[in-house]
Amino acid sequence: MEIFLNIAAILNVLFIIFVLFFERKEDSRRWAWVLVLYFLPMVGMLLYILLSGHFFTKTRQLTRISQFFDNLRTQFYQQHEDFLKDFFTRLQHPVLQEYQALVRMNARGNKSPLTFTTSAKIYCWGEELFKDMLEDMKAARHSICVESFIIHNDTTGTVLMDILCQKAQQGLEVKLLYDDVGSILTPNSFFHRLTKAGGQVQAFFPVKWRLPLSINFRNHRKITIIDGSIGYMGGVNIGDEYANCSTNEKKPLWRDTHIRVTGSTVMRLYSIFLMDWLTTPAWHTRLKRTEDITRYFSQETIQLLQQQLTTRQTFCSQWSDIPTQIITAGPDDLCTTEIEAALIRMILSAKEYVYIQSPYFTPSQQVYNALKTAAQSGVDVRVMVPDRWDKFYVKIAAYQFIRELLGFGVQFYHYNGFIHSKTMVCDDKICTIGSTNMDTRSFDLHFEVNGIFYDQAMARQCKTIFQEDIHNSRQANLEWFTSQPLPHRALWAFFKMFSPLM
Repeated sequence: MEIFLNIAAILNVLFIIFVLFFERKEDSRRWAWVLVLYFLPMVGMLLYILLSGHFFTKTRQLTRISQFFDNLRTQFYQQHEDFLKDFFTRLQHPVLQEYQALVRMNARGNKSPLTFTTSAKIYCWGEELFKDMLEDMKAARHSICVESFIIHNDTTGTVLMDILCQKAQQGLEVKLLYDDVGSILTPNSFFHRLTKAGGQVQAFFPVKWRLPLSINFRNHRKITIIDGSIGYMGGVNIGDEYANCSTNEKKPLWRDTHIRVTGSTVMRLYSIFLMDWLTTPAWHTRLKRTEDITRYFSQETIQLLQQQLTTRQTFCSQWSDIPTQIITAGPDDLCTTEIEAALIRMILSAKEYVYIQSPYFTPSQQVYNALKTAAQSGVDVRVMVPDRWDKFYVKIAAYQFIRELLGFGVQFYHYNGFIHSKTMVCDDKICTIGSTNMDTRSFDLHFEVNGIFYDQAMARQCKTIFQEDIHNSRQANLEWFTSQPLPHRALWAFFKMFSPLM
C-alpha cells in the first residue's frame, strides 16, 4: 500500500510539472489544473486525462484533417481576398466599412468568407422555431441535414424523426449528426429508425469504455440545412424541454434564440456541416500524412467539398442582402479562440452599447478585460443571465464575476426562468447569434458556430428583444453581493479559480 501511495505521489508531481511547463493553455487554466492536482491528487490525475484538453487525445489528427481541407480551399481563400479588396472599394456599406477590420480578421483567421443573407427570421421560443422548421422539412424536395448537440426521444424528437424517416423513404438525402454525450440518454434504437428508412446517422465522437478520452470534445453546434437553400442555426436543441412542451411543471420556460436564413449564407452552413460529417469517422483512423487522408476520403467526396467551398456563389449576392459571416471554433484547430476573438473585437469596437445574453457566465480573462474596459470607457454594457441556473457550480463561480464587473459599471440582469440564448448586439449596427456560451469550455473545447450579421435593422431587432426580456428580469444589485455573508463570498471566489475548467 505504501509503495502504491508513493508511486501515485510521484505521478501526481509529474502531472503538475507537465501542466506547468508543457500545457499549451493560458495561465489561468494551467493554474486551475495545478490546484485540482494539488487538492485531489489521484482524482485530479484522472480528471486531467479525461478533461484537460489536447495532449491525451487525437486532436492532432483533427488538426491534420482541418489543414488538409484548408489546402483544398487555397484558391477560394485567394479569390475571397481579392473579392474583399474590390468589395470595400466599390461598395460604400456604412456598417461593413466601420467593421472592415473584423471582417478581414474573420476571413483570415477563421477562414470565414463574407456571405449574404437574403432573408432572416429570429426565433425567441422553441415552439415557434419547431413549427417553421418542421414545415420546411416536410416541404423538402432534395435533402435534409441536421446537426444537434442534444436530440431527445420524446414527442418533439419523435415528430422530427418521423419526418426524417418519411423523407428518407421518399428518396431524399437525409443526414443526421448528433453528439454522443449530449444525446447520451437517447437510445440507439431511436436513431436506427432513420438508418432503416434509408437515411444516414452518425454519432459525433462516440464515448466508449475503451476510448473515453474524447469525452471532453463535444459538438455543441445546432445546424439544419434543407435543400441547400434554407438554413437554421442558434442555441435550440431538439426536445420537448426546448419546445416548452415538457410535462415537468418544475422546469421553467426555456427562453432561447435561433435564426432561419436564406441566401449564400446557407452554403457556408452546409460546408460546416459537411466538414463535421466527414471528420466524424475519420478521426478514428491513424492519419499521420496527407497521403493517409487522401486515401481515407474518396475522390468523389473531395470534389464535392471543393465544389461547395470554392464556388464564387459563396460570396456573391445582391447588395441589398445582409452581409454575414459564419464563424466557427473547435479543438480541430491549433488556434481555437476564433469566436472569442471576434466577440472581443465587437465589444472593444462598441461606442454606445453592448448587450449580451448567455446561460453561463464564466468568461475568459480576455473577455472579462474587454467588458471591463468597455464599461469604464462609458459604453453601456449589459449582460443577461438566468435567474434559475441549471448548474449550481457555474452559478457560484459566475457570482464572483458578476460582483466584480458590477463594480466596474457593467449592468447585469437575472432573467425570470432559464435563458439559453447566446447573443450579442452592439450600437444598432452588428449582432451575433449562435451556440457559443460566455465560458472557456465554449471558447476552447466545444465545436461551436456563430453568425455575425452586419445590418442595422437586424441589430435593432436584437436590441428590442433584449429590452423586452428586461421586463421579465430583475437587475442585479452590487449592494446585495457585497452584503452577503463572508463564507458565501469566499465560496464564490474559490469556485471562480476553477472557472477555466467549467
